[in-house]
Amino acid sequence: MLHLNLFGHLSVANCDGHLPGPSVEIPGRPGSLLAFLALARGRFFARSELLAALWPEQSDGGSVRSLNTALWRLRKALARPPLEQDAVVVCDRRGALGVPQEAQLRLDVDEFSRLVGPALDKPLEQLDAPLVEQLRRGVALYHDDILAGFIDDWALRARELHRRTLLNALGRLMQLCTLAQDYAGAIRHAQAILDRDTLREDVHRELMQLFLLNGQRAMALQQFEQCRHALRKELAIEPMRETLAVYQRISDSAVGRVQEPVAPLRVREVENELSLRELVGRAHFYAAQADARLQRDER
Repeated sequence: MLHLNLFGHLSVANCDGHLPGPSVEIPGRPGSLLAFLALARGRFFARSELLAALWPEQSDGGSVRSLNTALWRLRKALARPPLEQDAVVVCDRRGALGVPQEAQLRLDVDEFSRLVGPALDKPLEQLDAPLVEQLRRGVALYHDDILAGFIDDWALRARELHRRTLLNALGRLMQLCTLAQDYAGAIRHAQAILDRDTLREDVHRELMQLFLLNGQRAMALQQFEQCRHALRKELAIEPMRETLAVYQRISDSAVGRVQEPVAPLRVREVENELSLRELVGRAHFYAAQADARLQRDER
């Protein structure tokens, strides 16, 4: 049985013994081919589909040679010690390539999905202790985004899908801790979300309120400043009305007085103005991030 690790840098280990064998990295196109097929386990791809996904910019002749070379190198790496598995990537009767369901292969991302999926599919009030523990174990598996260093479109989509699942799982844990009045735990999960997406204004807002519930008014006010700084820096916008209202309430409670609320008309005008700017700003921000990653990888 092989264990394929996709969180972080791709590696494979033989798990037939009592203890896992040494991990073997499979870089480049052989690793990309293995990850692509393993994530679609049970599905077989015509070679033309693989060429379009993995070598979209090469000529037909060059991409066919590249696929054959990558497949040969991958099978060689899997068959020799310490892995010694030669039936992971196979051809069907049509010559299509795939990882069959019965292949002796386990994926860390499959275990992650198996653990967090049930807790995300049920309403919050229906989660029992075993499901919550499963959710925590699943989140603990996610030590880094999957397929680090891979920049193909299919890899970026897979990375974003699993990243979104993680953020949803962290959000669910934040809610559970809040209901249990474990505000310190809820704060940790909220901060973990913001570590991965600093532009989540809704989470900034929740974190401000969690700090207040935890008796940390100064931290709540500081969180607002961090939120405002991130929005100004990355999107050139101001916080939303809801965020300003939370800040005002916390600020007023800190000095023991209640001020008049901001005029509704003024807030609505700002909010309406921000909605389109925020959408456009986010698009520019994420595009710039993607360009920066591509440039780093090319170097």
